[in-house]
Amino acid sequence: MAQIPFADTNNSLSVEVQLKHAADVFLVDSINFQNYKAGRKFKYYGGHYTRTPVNISVVGAGRWYLIVRGGGQYKYRFY
Repeated sequence: MAQIPFADTNNSLSVEVQLKHAADVFLVDSINFQNYKAGRKFKYYGGHYTRTPVNISVVGAGRWYLIVRGGGQYKYRFY
């Protein structure tokens, strides 16, 4: 499994993702990341995107993981 990008925050976090193709783009917290990896239901911020860039913002302290499914190569930056 490829390395999943993540960032730690004390308050809020945003990510910008540049896609080459349509993809599912999610930000998930640590608990939901474990559920995702185990194939269980998980809560996320994001969805299916056909346009780029994708911008997603979340509020909540902790570690947030960026999941990009089905779009091939992509670039991202947390801010």
